[in-house]
Amino acid sequence: MTRLRLAGGLAVLALTASACGMSGGDAGQTNEGEGTGNGHVAYAEFYPPIAAWALETDDSFTLARTGCLEPLVQYESDGSLGEKLATTWEQVEPTAWEFQLREGVQFQDGTPMDAEAVAGALTHLLERKTPARSFNSDVVAGVEAVDETAIRIRTKQPDVLLPYRMATPNTGILAPKAYEGKQLDVKGTCTGPFEIVEEIPQQSLSLERNEDYWGGTPALATAEVRYIVDGAVRATQLQTGEVDIAPVLPVVSMAELEGNDDVEVSTVEMPRTTAMMLNNSRPPFDDPLVRQAIQKAIDTEAISGSIYEGVMTPATGPFSPELPWAPEGAAPVSRDLDEARRLLDEAGVDPSTLSIELLAYNSRPEFGDLATVIQDQLGELGVEVKVKSGEYASFEPDVLAGDYDAFLLSRGYLIDLGDPAGYLAADYTCKGSYNLAHYCDAETDASINQALQEEDQDARFQTYAELAERLQSEAVNVFLVHESAVVGTTARVENFEQHPLNFYALTSELTVS
Repeated sequence: MTRLRLAGGLAVLALTASACGMSGGDAGQTNEGEGTGNGHVAYAEFYPPIAAWALETDDSFTLARTGCLEPLVQYESDGSLGEKLATTWEQVEPTAWEFQLREGVQFQDGTPMDAEAVAGALTHLLERKTPARSFNSDVVAGVEAVDETAIRIRTKQPDVLLPYRMATPNTGILAPKAYEGKQLDVKGTCTGPFEIVEEIPQQSLSLERNEDYWGGTPALATAEVRYIVDGAVRATQLQTGEVDIAPVLPVVSMAELEGNDDVEVSTVEMPRTTAMMLNNSRPPFDDPLVRQAIQKAIDTEAISGSIYEGVMTPATGPFSPELPWAPEGAAPVSRDLDEARRLLDEAGVDPSTLSIELLAYNSRPEFGDLATVIQDQLGELGVEVKVKSGEYASFEPDVLAGDYDAFLLSRGYLIDLGDPAGYLAADYTCKGSYNLAHYCDAETDASINQALQEEDQDARFQTYAELAERLQSEAVNVFLVHESAVVGTTARVENFEQHPLNFYALTSELTVS
């Protein structure tokens, strides 16, 4: 087994986004020996589309992993930004960025990708009723074509991080034809190395290589994406060879997988934290003393060791402690039931009167066991916990509406923007689009807004550290473990790399021996 750390801790993010003419990478290079094979892979996708491929939703991430959808900018494994459908970008005014588009790109239906098409696609995203967390009308004032090969994006206030917004799958570009119907049409309207040729809803996608791909003919001829929500089933199908690539595998399956010579297993540290989200908008968690008591009753060391077998580390807050925006000296909260009882007493709450419903979605393999451990640990405090399991899609509407008590959530803190500001703005501002904790604090809002305009990286990181310390000390949520992804492939797979944000999976370089 190999274990990969966050590239450079994602430490610097190679963040020069405010510099003029930012560009990088060799995304336009062609592949040696490309297009000569008839190889096929099956990829086990853990998150099926739930919104008819609406790009403002997490469906866009699934579509990007299939190798179909591409954005203007690529988020590299080391945290830097590279070229994708755009080759350069420049902040031409405090509230305007220009992106030079890659020439010669065409959509899979044969129509050219020009500035009008790109501006139209991004404008469509802006106009959605519930827009994307990273690219919405609260931030972006509008998108326009400058000429045939360049677009200008205007922001409502200076935004030094706009290029990172353009690297998220939400801002992927589809052909004008995709937007003509009531639902998005993704067949033949992408720019990526693979084209969707058949879809069996909630079951699978069949893909063929895009012979006219701008990056060179893909090495694989065909691919299949299978939606397998259950992590144990993903592991089993990897063992039997029914799938070739299986991400987000249960930790408990690692020993068996490592004993199979036909399977290769790795763990990759991710910028992602599992937390028990607490509904700050209603009793009992509108009282910070009660939240702090619950936090003190949870043993994250035991959770890390028993549920995750040491693969995940106890959380020190929302961010992994080795990252440059984590509070200095951050450490996990030590379990102390006496202190938890004292906090509840100070709040005037008898623990025996507390009954909490804990939601645990089943696409995360360990959440069932995790919920049971939390149930037992809080039971020692005298708090009743009722566990409710189900699919994420069935829980999200109630959680977003604030109609819940507690909710287990695996959340990437770079997934929305490639910088913590996106996560903080979405999750912890009063009007944040993904504020599942329903936390609202004017000072926090002001700090996050300031960070989005701050060009000095060190100053921005210091703000993030202060915010992380506040979220942890106020127990806005109970941060449980910092995550590593367990990923398995069959031995015949070549050129597969687990992306730290899980943006990409089926790439033009992927092949089989």
